[in-house]
Amino acid sequence: MHPHVSLTEPSMPRNTFPLKEHLKSKKVIERLYAEGTSVTAYPLRAVFIEQTADEQEVIAAILISVAKKRFRHAVDRNLVKRRIREAYRTSKHTFVETLQNNGKRMAVAILYIDTRHNSTAFIKRKMERLLDCIIAKSQIQ
Repeated sequence: MHPHVSLTEPSMPRNTFPLKEHLKSKKVIERLYAEGTSVTAYPLRAVFIEQTADEQEVIAAILISVAKKRFRHAVDRNLVKRRIREAYRTSKHTFVETLQNNGKRMAVAILYIDTRHNSTAFIKRKMERLLDCIIAKSQIQ
């Protein structure tokens, strides 16, 4: 057991974004872009589809994309992707909890549609709004 973990404390949800939550399936990604529903909280846009339990083991599988057309240099794309991952990692709890309570599973592509860099705090606020929009648009309470 880890020395800093107490068994008496209630466990807080951990801010993690493990590899199993990353969307990698080409088949699902193609279906996502062909049939998915879109919502925008500028500078972020999400395309999402509902999945069944046998199609996907995790509650929310996420793909993060920053177009080469918007940021020509890989370091810039990677910086934006890092900020988006961080925003999702720290904002995902209510989103995942809502999906879980309704027995839903989703595949979500998060796209960055701005051509300028934005601060981590700004992207986090927009990520929270984007996740709320996904829940609202998919008629989940």
